[in-house]
Amino acid sequence: MLRMARHTMAWLAAGMMLLTACQYDGIVSDFHKESGYIDSMAISFGNGVIDNPVHTRSVTLLSEHMNTMGVWGWQTTKDGEVGCLFRNQEVTFNAALDRWTYSPERYWEEGSSYKFYAYAPHANSANGATVSIDEQTGYISIGNVSLAGDNTMDSAAQVLPYGKFSSVSDIDWMIDRAGRIVPKEQIRTRVTFNMQHILAKFNVIVIASSGVQVDGTQVVLDSMTIGSFVSKGSFIQKLDHSPVNGDSLDMAAKEWTIDTLSTRYDLNSTRNATIDNAGRCVIESLLLPQNVTDSQQVTISYSLHSADGHVERFLFRANLSEAFNSFKCANNYTLYITIGPEVITFDAGTTLWDDGDVSSEWIR
Repeated sequence: MLRMARHTMAWLAAGMMLLTACQYDGIVSDFHKESGYIDSMAISFGNGVIDNPVHTRSVTLLSEHMNTMGVWGWQTTKDGEVGCLFRNQEVTFNAALDRWTYSPERYWEEGSSYKFYAYAPHANSANGATVSIDEQTGYISIGNVSLAGDNTMDSAAQVLPYGKFSSVSDIDWMIDRAGRIVPKEQIRTRVTFNMQHILAKFNVIVIASSGVQVDGTQVVLDSMTIGSFVSKGSFIQKLDHSPVNGDSLDMAAKEWTIDTLSTRYDLNSTRNATIDNAGRCVIESLLLPQNVTDSQQVTISYSLHSADGHVERFLFRANLSEAFNSFKCANNYTLYITIGPEVITFDAGTTLWDDGDVSSEWIR
């Protein structure tokens, strides 16, 4: 038997937390102490910190998510001459050595000061993408960004989002917005970047209510499709700080030019996933920042399997625009779906890839 679910909507809001500059400096100092790093005249790079990361922790390490980055670097000599030492240099993480390496090596010069900029991963790992920098402002541009809707939860549902995107072809682009300044009195130190996400992240978590967890009833998510999303765009940096709220969020939205004529794609969840009251993440994907249209739908097929072998099937449809009106860069969006025998609810939340929540609720 097929039943159609209906819904209404209400809203709930909470706060957001950000990584402070002093936290970042302390973390970098700890990294250096733990690594036993010895001062050297070779310019070296530390394991970058990711601000507002996918694991909803304060910080995590760049090497946990990718193994390349691109670096630009300029040197100002004690005579005031400026020269480019690194021009989109590919720097690679060597897991065996537990450090970032590049060739040929460049060296510090006493009395000079330096400025470095970075993004990750290096454009060599992304077919068709181009990366450049404005040498006057240090702002980074990434052209021809393309996503296909890769989903880290395709193979199996998880209790929580996995967060690393290491097994999919869609790239989690990051940049160091402000760059790293090394004054002449601090040369011979390891350069450690503060990377920030420039894409949006989207998760769907499905929960079975206690009302269906009786008499051995099993809840199975047969399939879910959410569509459709823009697949191509280009990024031109306009901010030198993490977009947090107000005007800076509006400016961050303008950093992206979306190709609305590009091929669109749907997101598909893990299929035939058993759902309990602890919940399972069934979609975890990256999105280009974009507005949500009235034509985008969430379609859910699920079934209740009773202990005596009886199976009852359900179908639910809703417009995605009733939960979100847009997806903005550096934000983490989560749609919570609760399934019950008579009630299906939706909570939709967004954060700056950190702790905190802003959510809405759909209730049938």
